[in-house]
Amino acid sequence: MVIKLSDNVYSPLGTTTLANYEAVLSGRSTLRPYTLPNGASYMASLFPEEQRQDGDLTFFERLCIASASDAIARSGIDASSPKVRFFLSTTKGNVHLLDRRNRQRYDADRQLLASAASVVSRHFGNPHPPVVVSNACISGLSAQIAAMRSVEAGVCDVAVVIGCEVHSEFIVSGFQTLHALSSDECRPFDKDRCGLNLGEAAATIVLASDARCQGTKDRRWVVTGGVMCNDANHISGPSRTGEGSYRCLQALDIDKEATAFVSVHGTSTVYNDEMESIAIDRAGLAQVPIFSLKGNYGHTMGAAGVLETILSMQAVEHGVVFGTRGFHALGVSRKVNVSERHTTTDKHCFVKLMSGFGGCNAAMSFAWEDGDKPLEREGGSLGLADVAEGMHAVSLTPDRVSVDHRALPHQGKGHELLLELYRNQMGDYPKFFKMDELARTGFIASELLLKVSPKSDYNILLFNSVSSLADDIAFQKTIDDKENFFPSPALFVYTLPNIVTGEIAIRNRFQTETNFMVLDKGETVDCLVMGEQAALSAQRGPVLTGWVDCWDKDRFHAVMLAVPKGTDAATITKELVKNINPMQ
Repeated sequence: MVIKLSDNVYSPLGTTTLANYEAVLSGRSTLRPYTLPNGASYMASLFPEEQRQDGDLTFFERLCIASASDAIARSGIDASSPKVRFFLSTTKGNVHLLDRRNRQRYDADRQLLASAASVVSRHFGNPHPPVVVSNACISGLSAQIAAMRSVEAGVCDVAVVIGCEVHSEFIVSGFQTLHALSSDECRPFDKDRCGLNLGEAAATIVLASDARCQGTKDRRWVVTGGVMCNDANHISGPSRTGEGSYRCLQALDIDKEATAFVSVHGTSTVYNDEMESIAIDRAGLAQVPIFSLKGNYGHTMGAAGVLETILSMQAVEHGVVFGTRGFHALGVSRKVNVSERHTTTDKHCFVKLMSGFGGCNAAMSFAWEDGDKPLEREGGSLGLADVAEGMHAVSLTPDRVSVDHRALPHQGKGHELLLELYRNQMGDYPKFFKMDELARTGFIASELLLKVSPKSDYNILLFNSVSSLADDIAFQKTIDDKENFFPSPALFVYTLPNIVTGEIAIRNRFQTETNFMVLDKGETVDCLVMGEQAALSAQRGPVLTGWVDCWDKDRFHAVMLAVPKGTDAATITKELVKNINPMQ
């Protein structure tokens, strides 16, 4: 069983959880209009300019440390202990360093998500490599699910989960190209909603095994479930039937009578709010109150899943169901119970629901329980089975291809090799030519792998060290020159590394869990961390997992395994080492 030890929310509305709760309760928001250099206007909740300056640490890193410091101090843990692991949820991290006005101030690797995360974990003296979860808008829940599983399985006793996002011209320009931003305050689920607002924040939740609460009768927050499901529908548009979110809600087995509310994603976009209403109705939760916090904070992206979970906990503790700021009249097709104003509740459970690009969806459930109440939830384990013979492997570099350790003959190199493999092995999927190089690399590796693997609905968990750096650099070039400003919406979508998992899911109709993690590579790939996380996913079903890095169209490195359900961490790690080390 996994419990919450402590938390913090650090936002433009306040620097503690209580200050933020009181701000939401009073109906406050720091949303206000801003203007891009190209003249486009947008609404956002941002920190004041005087707080945003970079020093030895970037503003992003300082926010992470500030939030985590408060939560860690409240938890009583020793963050430098080897029994503690750090998880960072973010989509873009220090992406503002790609701006030519900033890029000379730090070492180039500081642009990398894993490098920024290492700055944070080293600040607390933690000996383990931090795990960055970059899974689009569901990153905050994906990180909590990974942390929950790690604690349950004994990988660590305590997990510090930090969600953080700061905005820059890069992010704002990208959403502008998608015509997703509103110049007015957002109105989730309202008939007059016209787009999302952006927001900045950091939030931290410290999760631990229940052993830390033995002998106390104090009430505590218990994580009662966590699920991820892909729509397998479209990389940038939600399922019209709410398939992924519906499957998440169904898998949680929610007790409607004990559930105070569902804290929804509620971005105030036409399709997201409609999709969520359908999923909630299909799951039989239409009468349960729902609310969105986007009218208070805007969309805080990588921070949202952590921030909104923590504030939902506060609401239940105080017997409150939040109102949805900006909502006045229902504007979705299903008659869901949108909370317009704050009301009271005596129920002790809630559900957090989110969705994101790449077709990913996630839901978690939490319960405010008496300390002496027996809990039936069983923890997992990393297992002891040795099923290496049931695995299959593909390795792919610019000049080498192997399937189950046998070389595959080919003529091309680099980008031409990927095209050759597509023509010879597939040749019937035109969407391939719309993909970026990272997605093509992972996609080709998965196609080769699935040809030799048992038919199954695979979970997908991929790792790399550079996130979507090649696309980030390409997109930054489109906004650097204000006289030739031409950001592309198609390119912006691929600046999310998890899109490769979405492409694989769509191709194969895998409506399973998909996740993407970023690790600091150093001189070698950390196969142990990969093996641990892949084994946790394999407890729930067979998994496609491995390393997919891409620096440009002619430099890439992919190792992908098809792992049977129940395979243990040591076996996966051994197979990763065997395949990755020769390709370094």
